[in-house]
Amino acid sequence: MGKKTEQSQKVYNAMAWEYDSAPEGSYTRPHKEEIIKNAVLREGDTILDVACGNGHLLGELSKKERVHAFGVDISENMIAAARERYPACTFAVGPCAPLGFENESVDVITVSCAFHHFETPQVFVKECVRVLKKNGKVFIAEPFFLPAVRWIANAVVFPFTKTGDVKVYSQKELHLFLESAGFSDIESYITGTVLFLSARK
Repeated sequence: MGKKTEQSQKVYNAMAWEYDSAPEGSYTRPHKEEIIKNAVLREGDTILDVACGNGHLLGELSKKERVHAFGVDISENMIAAARERYPACTFAVGPCAPLGFENESVDVITVSCAFHHFETPQVFVKECVRVLKKNGKVFIAEPFFLPAVRWIANAVVFPFTKTGDVKVYSQKELHLFLESAGFSDIESYITGTVLFLSARK
Protein backbone atom coordinates (compact mmCIF):
# COMPACT_ATOMS: atom_id res chain seq x y z
CA MET A 1 0.00 0.00 0.00
CA GLY A 2 1.44 3.36 -1.07
CA LYS A 3 1.74 6.47 1.06
CA LYS A 4 -1.26 8.23 -0.46
CA THR A 5 -3.40 5.10 -0.15
CA GLU A 6 -2.47 4.84 3.53
CA GLN A 7 -3.47 8.49 3.98
CA SER A 8 -6.82 7.88 2.29
CA GLN A 9 -7.46 4.86 4.48
CA LYS A 10 -6.75 6.84 7.65
CA VAL A 11 -8.84 9.85 6.62
CA TYR A 12 -11.89 7.84 5.60
CA ASN A 13 -11.70 5.55 8.61
CA ALA A 14 -11.92 8.66 10.79
CA MET A 15 -14.98 10.12 9.05
CA ALA A 16 -16.84 6.93 8.17
CA TRP A 17 -19.71 7.13 10.66
CA GLU A 18 -20.41 10.84 10.07
CA TYR A 19 -19.59 10.90 6.35
CA ASP A 20 -23.01 11.91 5.00
CA SER A 21 -23.24 14.96 7.26
CA ALA A 22 -19.59 15.97 6.79
CA PRO A 23 -18.43 18.46 4.12
CA GLU A 24 -16.87 15.57 2.20
CA GLY A 25 -20.22 13.83 1.98
CA SER A 26 -21.93 16.97 0.71
CA TYR A 27 -19.22 17.55 -1.90
CA THR A 28 -19.36 14.02 -3.31
CA ARG A 29 -23.16 13.76 -3.40
CA PRO A 30 -23.55 15.35 -6.89
CA HIS A 31 -21.00 12.89 -8.25
CA LYS A 32 -23.03 9.95 -7.03
CA GLU A 33 -26.23 11.51 -8.39
CA GLU A 34 -24.74 11.72 -11.91
CA ILE A 35 -23.87 8.04 -11.82
CA ILE A 36 -27.29 7.08 -10.47
CA LYS A 37 -28.90 9.11 -13.25
CA ASN A 38 -26.78 7.65 -16.05
CA ALA A 39 -26.12 4.04 -15.12
CA VAL A 40 -28.32 1.73 -17.19
CA LEU A 41 -28.88 -1.52 -15.33
CA ARG A 42 -30.59 -4.77 -16.26
CA GLU A 43 -32.11 -7.33 -13.93
CA GLY A 44 -29.46 -9.79 -12.86
CA ASP A 45 -26.50 -7.50 -13.60
CA THR A 46 -23.42 -7.70 -11.39
CA ILE A 47 -22.37 -4.23 -10.24
CA LEU A 48 -19.04 -3.38 -8.63
CA ASP A 49 -18.64 -0.01 -6.91
CA VAL A 50 -14.93 0.68 -6.36
CA ALA A 51 -14.07 2.91 -3.40
CA CYS A 52 -17.68 2.45 -2.31
CA GLY A 53 -17.42 4.35 0.97
CA ASN A 54 -20.47 3.88 3.18
CA GLY A 55 -22.40 2.20 0.36
CA HIS A 56 -24.80 5.00 -0.55
CA LEU A 57 -24.20 4.84 -4.31
CA LEU A 58 -24.44 1.06 -4.47
CA GLY A 59 -27.54 1.06 -2.30
CA GLU A 60 -29.28 3.55 -4.58
CA LEU A 61 -28.24 1.72 -7.75
CA SER A 62 -29.59 -1.54 -6.35
CA LYS A 63 -33.02 0.11 -6.12
CA LYS A 64 -33.11 0.62 -9.90
CA GLU A 65 -33.06 -3.10 -10.74
CA ARG A 66 -32.68 -6.45 -9.02
CA VAL A 67 -28.91 -6.79 -9.29
CA HIS A 68 -25.94 -8.47 -7.63
CA ALA A 69 -24.30 -5.51 -5.86
CA PHE A 70 -20.70 -5.54 -4.66
CA GLY A 71 -18.62 -2.76 -3.12
CA VAL A 72 -14.93 -2.54 -2.21
CA ASP A 73 -13.10 0.12 -0.23
CA ILE A 74 -9.76 0.39 1.57
CA SER A 75 -11.42 1.85 4.68
CA GLU A 76 -12.48 -0.81 7.16
CA ASN A 77 -14.82 1.61 8.92
CA MET A 78 -16.50 2.64 5.68
CA ILE A 79 -17.12 -1.01 4.86
CA ALA A 80 -18.54 -1.59 8.35
CA ALA A 81 -20.90 1.35 7.88
CA ALA A 82 -21.90 0.12 4.42
CA ARG A 83 -22.69 -3.39 5.70
CA GLU A 84 -24.84 -1.95 8.46
CA ARG A 85 -26.76 0.35 6.12
CA TYR A 86 -27.20 -1.93 3.10
CA PRO A 87 -27.30 -5.57 4.21
CA ALA A 88 -28.63 -6.71 0.82
CA CYS A 89 -25.35 -5.65 -0.83
CA THR A 90 -21.98 -7.37 -0.43
CA PHE A 91 -19.06 -5.27 0.81
CA ALA A 92 -15.39 -6.10 1.28
CA VAL A 93 -12.23 -4.29 2.31
CA GLY A 94 -9.96 -4.14 -0.71
CA PRO A 95 -7.87 -1.94 -3.01
CA CYS A 96 -8.75 -0.47 -6.40
CA ALA A 97 -6.16 -2.76 -7.96
CA PRO A 98 -5.94 -5.64 -8.18
CA LEU A 99 -9.69 -6.25 -8.05
CA GLY A 100 -10.66 -9.52 -6.44
CA PHE A 101 -13.01 -10.62 -9.22
CA GLU A 102 -12.76 -13.21 -11.97
CA ASN A 103 -12.17 -12.27 -15.60
CA GLU A 104 -15.32 -11.07 -17.37
CA SER A 105 -17.51 -11.43 -14.28
CA VAL A 106 -18.92 -7.89 -13.87
CA ASP A 107 -21.46 -5.96 -15.96
CA VAL A 108 -21.04 -2.46 -14.51
CA ILE A 109 -18.22 -0.76 -12.60
CA THR A 110 -18.74 2.58 -10.86
CA VAL A 111 -16.22 4.99 -9.32
CA SER A 112 -17.52 8.11 -7.61
CA CYS A 113 -15.13 10.91 -6.68
CA ALA A 114 -12.30 8.47 -5.97
CA PHE A 115 -10.20 8.10 -9.14
CA HIS A 116 -7.99 11.02 -8.04
CA HIS A 117 -7.01 8.96 -4.97
CA PHE A 118 -5.71 6.02 -7.02
CA GLU A 119 -1.92 5.74 -7.05
CA THR A 120 -1.92 3.37 -10.04
CA PRO A 121 -4.77 4.64 -12.24
CA GLN A 122 -3.50 2.88 -15.37
CA VAL A 123 -3.48 -0.44 -13.53
CA PHE A 124 -7.00 0.20 -12.24
CA VAL A 125 -8.36 0.91 -15.72
CA LYS A 126 -6.76 -2.28 -17.04
CA GLU A 127 -8.34 -4.18 -14.16
CA CYS A 128 -11.71 -2.78 -15.21
CA VAL A 129 -11.17 -4.21 -18.69
CA ARG A 130 -10.20 -7.55 -17.21
CA VAL A 131 -13.21 -8.03 -14.93
CA LEU A 132 -15.87 -6.48 -17.17
CA LYS A 133 -17.90 -8.71 -19.43
CA LYS A 134 -18.06 -7.97 -23.15
CA ASN A 135 -20.04 -4.74 -23.61
CA GLY A 136 -19.76 -4.06 -19.87
CA LYS A 137 -19.62 -0.42 -18.87
CA VAL A 138 -17.67 1.77 -16.49
CA PHE A 139 -19.07 4.99 -15.02
CA ILE A 140 -16.69 7.51 -13.46
CA ALA A 141 -17.54 10.79 -11.74
CA GLU A 142 -14.60 13.00 -10.79
CA PRO A 143 -14.10 16.55 -9.47
CA PHE A 144 -13.93 19.17 -12.19
CA PHE A 145 -11.32 21.88 -11.65
CA LEU A 146 -10.52 24.70 -14.05
CA PRO A 147 -7.00 24.33 -15.54
CA ALA A 148 -5.31 26.88 -13.26
CA VAL A 149 -6.93 25.43 -10.14
CA ARG A 150 -6.08 21.91 -11.27
CA TRP A 151 -2.42 22.88 -11.69
CA ILE A 152 -2.29 24.44 -8.22
CA ALA A 153 -3.93 21.40 -6.67
CA ASN A 154 -1.61 18.92 -8.39
CA ALA A 155 1.67 20.85 -8.18
CA VAL A 156 1.33 22.83 -4.95
CA VAL A 157 -1.35 21.35 -2.69
CA PHE A 158 -1.55 17.57 -3.09
CA PRO A 159 2.17 16.81 -2.64
CA PHE A 160 1.96 18.20 0.89
CA THR A 161 -1.54 17.26 2.06
CA LYS A 162 -2.30 14.14 4.07
CA THR A 163 -5.78 13.52 2.65
CA GLY A 164 -4.72 10.91 0.11
CA ASP A 165 -5.35 12.99 -3.00
CA VAL A 166 -2.94 12.00 -5.79
CA LYS A 167 -3.98 13.96 -8.89
CA VAL A 168 -7.07 15.50 -10.44
CA TYR A 169 -7.32 15.00 -14.19
CA SER A 170 -8.62 16.91 -17.15
CA GLN A 171 -11.42 15.56 -19.32
CA LYS A 172 -8.87 14.74 -22.02
CA GLU A 173 -6.57 12.89 -19.62
CA LEU A 174 -9.40 10.68 -18.37
CA HIS A 175 -10.41 9.95 -21.96
CA LEU A 176 -6.85 8.84 -22.70
CA PHE A 177 -6.80 6.47 -19.70
CA LEU A 178 -9.90 4.74 -21.02
CA GLU A 179 -8.83 4.75 -24.68
CA SER A 180 -5.38 3.33 -23.93
CA ALA A 181 -6.95 0.47 -21.98
CA GLY A 182 -9.16 -0.44 -24.93
CA PHE A 183 -12.50 1.08 -23.98
CA SER A 184 -14.84 2.38 -26.69
CA ASP A 185 -17.98 4.54 -26.86
CA ILE A 186 -16.39 6.96 -24.41
CA GLU A 187 -18.72 9.79 -23.49
CA SER A 188 -18.15 12.64 -21.05
CA TYR A 189 -19.56 15.94 -19.92
CA ILE A 190 -19.07 18.55 -17.22
CA THR A 191 -21.84 19.78 -14.95
CA GLY A 192 -21.05 22.08 -12.05
CA THR A 193 -18.23 20.51 -10.04
CA VAL A 194 -18.64 17.09 -11.67
CA LEU A 195 -16.72 15.59 -14.61
CA PHE A 196 -18.64 12.51 -15.72
CA LEU A 197 -17.46 9.74 -18.04
CA SER A 198 -18.87 6.47 -19.30
CA ALA A 199 -17.23 3.87 -21.53
CA ARG A 200 -17.91 0.41 -22.93
CA LYS A 201 -15.56 -2.55 -23.06
